[in-house]
Amino acid sequence: MIVINDESPKWLRELARFSSIKNVLFLYGNTYDLVSFPVQGEEPGGPRWTESDLPGFLRRWLTGLRYEVVGWADPVEDLSFATPEMEAIFDKIVRGGDAGDGAAEGDAERPEAGQEGRSMTSNQGGMLSRAADRIRGVRPRAVDWDGVIHRIGMGLQNPRVPCAFIVDLASRFTSSPDRMPRDERLLLTRMLKVSLASREVIRENGRWNNLLILICEKLNDLPAFLYLNNPRARSIHIEPPDREERGRFIQRYYRYFHGAVPETAAPQGVVGDFVDFSEGLSNYEMRSLLSLSVREKIPVVEEKTGVSNVRRLAEMYKYGVTTSEWDQMDSERLKNAEAFVRERIKGQEAAVARVLDIVKRAKIGLAAGDANKTNRPRGVLFFAGPTGVGKTEMAKAMAELLFGREERLLRFDMSEYAVAQADQRLLGAPPGYVGYEEGGQLTNAVKKNPFSILLFDEIEKAHASIFDKFLQILDDGRLTDSKGDTVYFSECIIIFTSNLGTVARTEEAGPRVLVTPEMPYMRMREIILDAIREHFNFVLGRPEILNRFGDNFVVFDFIKPPLDEQIVDLLINKLNRATLETRKVEVLLEPAAREKLVAYARKNLHHGGRGIRNAVDFALVNPLSRVLFDSDVPTGARVKVLDLLDHGVDAATRIELVVRVEHS
Repeated sequence: MIVINDESPKWLRELARFSSIKNVLFLYGNTYDLVSFPVQGEEPGGPRWTESDLPGFLRRWLTGLRYEVVGWADPVEDLSFATPEMEAIFDKIVRGGDAGDGAAEGDAERPEAGQEGRSMTSNQGGMLSRAADRIRGVRPRAVDWDGVIHRIGMGLQNPRVPCAFIVDLASRFTSSPDRMPRDERLLLTRMLKVSLASREVIRENGRWNNLLILICEKLNDLPAFLYLNNPRARSIHIEPPDREERGRFIQRYYRYFHGAVPETAAPQGVVGDFVDFSEGLSNYEMRSLLSLSVREKIPVVEEKTGVSNVRRLAEMYKYGVTTSEWDQMDSERLKNAEAFVRERIKGQEAAVARVLDIVKRAKIGLAAGDANKTNRPRGVLFFAGPTGVGKTEMAKAMAELLFGREERLLRFDMSEYAVAQADQRLLGAPPGYVGYEEGGQLTNAVKKNPFSILLFDEIEKAHASIFDKFLQILDDGRLTDSKGDTVYFSECIIIFTSNLGTVARTEEAGPRVLVTPEMPYMRMREIILDAIREHFNFVLGRPEILNRFGDNFVVFDFIKPPLDEQIVDLLINKLNRATLETRKVEVLLEPAAREKLVAYARKNLHHGGRGIRNAVDFALVNPLSRVLFDSDVPTGARVKVLDLLDHGVDAATRIELVVRVEHS
């Protein structure tokens, strides 16, 4: 018989408790998965653990509780029963006859009952006739659910025979719980009505609640009037396997993995790794890990070293790859990371130091308290500060440093996700809605490149509902998209950027500048961090999200002289490399021209690095392009910019270059 005790999963303990005091149970959550449960057989020793699908488990468990009628149905299959004897007893109840004390004592508990699975029933006549109809090409008749509910109601209302009924796939009874057609609403109202009329069966040898169990994916798939403020109902959430369940799984099935030594217990290292790296996986998915190990001949333990290979197996299952890009990174490039980043990001000493720490930690894969076994992202950073000071450029530099090219930075402009349904763009639209087939922009991108840097730009502009998804990513390292696929973020670095604290906007006075380049850095940093805390704690009312960022806030300083000159020189060098690559033409600036270019860029310093870039484009790149095009500068030539002439804002061509072309 099935034994539910303190070692059983929480939802099983709730099921055992409330089945005896409630008439209607709603089971939701991980309902498509296998159920792991303990069974006490005749052999000596403690209970052994086994698995079944959810309807099969319920049939077996209810039969073990001496329910004399255990029936089940779903939207496409008529009412069926665990045994022919139960069907005969139920027919007698429906006909109004005296069913007596029901089945014989020997039929009250059958360990075999209910193991057939969702697609198998013992109602042979109905199933076989429907199968024969399909073979002959006869269109099957739709289930008369009004009739099914009426018969279930007769079973629930009878006071003599303990009856329990399971309605599987109950979510499929309605297209939308908020916009139900009249026929759907009437059907579910009838179901509510018969459940409210359910009676208790009292005998000398026990008492039972006649019971109706509805299985659904999400509780809100069903209309709230079924369960809200219903004192006779209880909702029970089925969680994915917890650490204890995952540990039992590997201990039971270890010997079947490729490379395991038969008849030996799973090594503690393997058990620990399996528990950690299978977090979030269902029982079916853990079985898939076993199948993957066998089919691909991936040993669960390395034969030569005896080291656990579970992480590699889990990554291959989750990401479809056999090797981690983090393990294949160019060590020499990472050793020179500081010089690489400082070459691209001028100034910003605090930001560079913090980023380098995250890069090193991400490479090694450490997380506090998890000993390299976390499912959370490899790193999380929150870049704050004025606009144009290098926040996005820093993210690009990290992508090139870690993965060899900037394209591994996946950028999401959060101003595009400011409306209530914005999360559908990230994760995908629900089935039946426009855009479902395309999937979500975020989930699709991470599926394609699980080893990436994700940049969520100007996070304060996102709709509040988006933050629930971010919370799940930061906590669990995974999301489920609209198609039901789990997407893992545990190999990503995630960066948020924000301009909070730089400008305050009031209805009376309009925008008001809060920080200026003249401020000391620590004072500016304090103002910006205070604004961020206020936004998450009081504007959004989500302090838990703020807590997930921890101390990963990086506040960028204003660009101040002489950093502006360094950025101008950097842009000049990039321009020279570009002309050499595309036209084999070298571009050099004489000191007088450079000095004027720096002065022109300094006028746009309030826009940060972006303002400097715009100034260089306007005062150098655009007029140089005219020179190269109009003068037909030959390949291999050297163009020296001697001076910049400003003809004023009213001139058709404001900036003109004075150049000398030297032929090779």
